[in-house]
Amino acid sequence: MKLLLKITLLCAFLFTSLANADSVETAVKQIRADYNATENAKLKTVVIKLPEDAEVVELKKYFMNGALVKMVFTTGGDHGAVTNSYYFKNGDLYFVYQSSGGWSFDPTGPEGTTIDTGGEQRIYYQGGLAIRHLVKKVASRDGNQITKLLAKADNKAVNDPEAANGLMNAGYRLANVNTRADLDRYIYAE
Repeated sequence: MKLLLKITLLCAFLFTSLANADSVETAVKQIRADYNATENAKLKTVVIKLPEDAEVVELKKYFMNGALVKMVFTTGGDHGAVTNSYYFKNGDLYFVYQSSGGWSFDPTGPEGTTIDTGGEQRIYYQGGLAIRHLVKKVASRDGNQITKLLAKADNKAVNDPEAANGLMNAGYRLANVNTRADLDRYIYAE
């Protein structure tokens, strides 16, 4: 009897796990379809920039039929930059793509040697929760290789709710940025 109970519980667990995996795959397919539809649509664009100095701060907001569907937020300075692309449907954030790159001096190499780095994150959301979080990171002494290395690198599935929630919250806060003064407050109030 105990063996039968254990087998029944194991089967129920496996069935639930497979059902959850299937629902995540279905959601990811829909997110990809929504992403492609946004990327292929003709969108109205609004650009908000802070005055140029040593740092770049720019927010591009994209609208379809008056609704926000995409934002691209870029910040950077002398040693690196980060671009976050946020995708919305019916006011809900469903996908974030982050691309980052930078450089630093390599303490292990000859004087003046640098190491360039690049990274990407893809976070899929459903119902305000991250359902898939993929990361790529590369480094090279040859900065011209970063793009090629990223293209070859495998996505690594991670469970980093703090990073996923941080990017989601930033996306919703940026959705409320409509003027240069708003952007200035967003950058310097954090």
